[in-house]
Amino acid sequence: MMAAPMTERIDIAALRRDLAGISGEIRFDDLSRALYSTDASVYQIEPVGVVIPKSREDLVKIANACRQHRCPITMRGGGTSQAGQTVGHGLIVDTSKYLNRLLEVNVEQRWARVEPGVVLDDLNAALAKDKLRFAPDISSASRATVGGMIANNSAGGRSVVYGKTIDHVLELHVLLADGTLVWCRNVSGAELESLSAGSNLEASCYRQVRKLAHDHAGEIGRRYPKVLRRVGGYNLDEFTGDRPFNLAKMIVGSEGTLGIVVEAKVSLVPLPAAKVLLTIQFDDLLDALGATPAILRHSPSAIEAMDAFILNHTTMNAELHRLRQTFVTGEPAALLCVEFAGDRAEDLVPRMDAVEADLRAQGFHVTCHRAQTLAAQQAVWHVREAALGLSMSMKGDAKTLSFVEDAAVAPERLRDYIRDLLEVVARHGTEAGVYAHASVGCLHVRPVVNLKTDAGVRMFESIASDVADLVLKYGGALSGEHGDGLVRSPFMARMFGDELYQAFRSIKQTFDPDGILNPGKIVDAPAIGSNLRYSSAYQAPPVSTTFDYSEHGGLAGAVEMCSGLGACRKESAGTMCPSFMATREETHSTRGRANALRLALSGKLGDAGLADDAVREVLDLCLECRACKSECPVGVDVGRMKSEFLSAYWKRKGTPAVARALGHIDRLAVWGSRLAPLSNALARSGVVRALNERVLGLDRRRTLPKFSRNTFRSVGMEAGRSHPAKRVSLFVDTFTNHFHPEVGVAALEVIHRAGYSTSLAPNVCCGRPLISQGLLDEARERARANANRLFALADAGEPLVFLEPSCLSAVREDAPDLLGGDDRRKARVVASRSRLFEDWLEGELGAGRASLTFRRGPARVVVHGHCHQKAMGDLAPAKALLARIPGATIVDPDAGCCGMAGSFGYMQGHFEVSQAIGERRLLPAARALGPDDVLVASGTSCRQQIADFTGIRAWHAAEVVHNLLATS
Repeated sequence: MMAAPMTERIDIAALRRDLAGISGEIRFDDLSRALYSTDASVYQIEPVGVVIPKSREDLVKIANACRQHRCPITMRGGGTSQAGQTVGHGLIVDTSKYLNRLLEVNVEQRWARVEPGVVLDDLNAALAKDKLRFAPDISSASRATVGGMIANNSAGGRSVVYGKTIDHVLELHVLLADGTLVWCRNVSGAELESLSAGSNLEASCYRQVRKLAHDHAGEIGRRYPKVLRRVGGYNLDEFTGDRPFNLAKMIVGSEGTLGIVVEAKVSLVPLPAAKVLLTIQFDDLLDALGATPAILRHSPSAIEAMDAFILNHTTMNAELHRLRQTFVTGEPAALLCVEFAGDRAEDLVPRMDAVEADLRAQGFHVTCHRAQTLAAQQAVWHVREAALGLSMSMKGDAKTLSFVEDAAVAPERLRDYIRDLLEVVARHGTEAGVYAHASVGCLHVRPVVNLKTDAGVRMFESIASDVADLVLKYGGALSGEHGDGLVRSPFMARMFGDELYQAFRSIKQTFDPDGILNPGKIVDAPAIGSNLRYSSAYQAPPVSTTFDYSEHGGLAGAVEMCSGLGACRKESAGTMCPSFMATREETHSTRGRANALRLALSGKLGDAGLADDAVREVLDLCLECRACKSECPVGVDVGRMKSEFLSAYWKRKGTPAVARALGHIDRLAVWGSRLAPLSNALARSGVVRALNERVLGLDRRRTLPKFSRNTFRSVGMEAGRSHPAKRVSLFVDTFTNHFHPEVGVAALEVIHRAGYSTSLAPNVCCGRPLISQGLLDEARERARANANRLFALADAGEPLVFLEPSCLSAVREDAPDLLGGDDRRKARVVASRSRLFEDWLEGELGAGRASLTFRRGPARVVVHGHCHQKAMGDLAPAKALLARIPGATIVDPDAGCCGMAGSFGYMQGHFEVSQAIGERRLLPAARALGPDDVLVASGTSCRQQIADFTGIRAWHAAEVVHNLLATS
């Protein structure tokens, strides 16, 4: 057996010296190594270091240095591998930050040249203007890189039409293990003979592949599964018969074990002109799978399955649950999502008719829903793409795991295979979630296993072995698209037989004589139970917390909800994670922060735990936007975890003055208003700005918001009681009270005109600034005070209306979890009656309980949602309310976070990141406003950010509605 290089023998200091000449980033610190020790799999291996190359030349230097020092190299893109391909003991090389360019597009010939780190969604967004795309459409497209797709031979939901990545790779530029760069493309005749001649490594690779394909042709024909979705082992089957010879076909699916891809030429396909989606509900999962062959006769472009286990877990994510309700009726046992694509929409409806008629004629009892608009289809696909995360959203130590999830069988055998597989799972005393690609017989089955126990590890190993035997019985492939990695490579000899396994080892030995290219994957793998992230040896001692994490069994359990899927690394849409979008740093992703917290809690970063300085640095650029709470498929709330960390950190090391000052902004604001306008003049003076920067760390380039001499409480007296039976209380937040009373006055007038009696709630500050600064003991007291002050009116059924989304979030989401006993009961009652202004008003107008008449307004209303507003699902009603303005077009720029995030954008060290976040979409959208356009942003910090960088005024929705009310 070929031994993998031993990292203990590597001269790390010498390796670092030899890497020093690259233009990219070199990291050998403990935290970086720890953050790159995991991916989306169950494995954890700490590397000797991490390198982030900036150029092809960097890759050559890295390969040469590693060869000289016999240091393993593991290539990495988005780190979304579910089989452990992107973790290793040697050097991790991350191509996603810099090597991510689209180099060339040939529209006529339909091909593109790309670097390996380009993200699939980004590539397809760039191609969309030419109505083209790279065909494989994996569910992790928002963060998966093309280089990773080549390494895995990825496929996706429409592979029944488009096949796998290998079917779309035309050429590769590959760095071989000896540091030479080779061009892999279709060759034949004299050119093939020439490339096979000579004594260099490239020639050896050509000769060996040709020889092995010829010598083992019979065994290849017998042992390679006859299914579309086979990606396991090496692709010797691509070199038999009269096929064109293209060494790129051997590199695809080799998981970085044979060479390093530095550039790829890929074929493109046209975007279909029209699509429709038919969702079909079944009362039994096996019936759904039994119906698949009949549906395939109608030539769909996709058939995706989700079982009840997956569908029922949508309740753990408010947005996904809302989307589920748009296309699912009742509680089905399984759902098939059947897509048809074509040139004309009118040709597709009859195909849906035919499927429904065919299924009913065969005796299937089904409920069908048709999604014919783009928005309706996106709702279905969004839930389907979240299936992996949903399957992992169980709280507690037992989790659904990726280890037998990737097998593929012929679709006509899928029903019986899944029946037998679920029997295997049940025999081991557990359950599983089922979803994915019914059209090609590749369903992802994820059993529930607790790896923190020895019994759980034995179950994990036993199920894996039993399923491997079952796949052989059904003539299937153990790896259908996720690859072999650490989890399936141990079964390669069993799946392909000893003859082909030895051929695989010969390929590896030829391409990689020193065994430095991602060793331990495909051949000569460690045991499946080695290098697990969790085992009985894993310990995360309980820590005292202020927030309640009891549903997770404590803070560690909440942190461990992050499985490494990497949805937080997306950049093309949504809000999570704004600092990652600005920096493209793993450290600044939700996953990176959750990993750092997990490592700290389990003692992997030393004894400091929640007082670790490195963890504080990792959390520093978290804006606490709470997008992770809603956009992460399992709802990992790193914003709250940051508050909890800071609370513990301050208790160990002392609370700094800046945290106290910013946490008590409500107290400072009282004096700011009393002393206005003098306080405003002082705050804007150069001397005070310099002093604030030195003492409080407030960046002098920022303009502090102006205090209002007249507070909202002083000017917003009770606005009439003409309808005593229809009462509303307005929560008086610090920002409206002391900085923008005009917003509160406008809201009061609108509520009154809608036919309600209004009063100002007797609240204190919501505590959001205290929570953000980690002053949780004081935040708890504010939460308790508000629960007691507001309970009576809430218990009486009176709506409590908020103007500032972050304050609503504090009262609705945070306060109940800061309190206990009867205080918590009261806080929950208050939370249940708390609504954002736009949400409440749109609800009243929509239900006919209120009536307002608007005059014609701006031609376009650009609506930027506050992060907390979006996280709570309150942006949609805001847009619906503004859509009532006659003649107005509502535009949502999907700008993510504004970058200010309360006090975040004011702090030294945050200015550039804050600006970069805003410049991603929001600030350009503000500058592009036309003379008849208006920009609406209900968050105070959002409006301030826009004003700071563009000089443009953004308006609160209440102001816009008030200004456009028709005169009586």
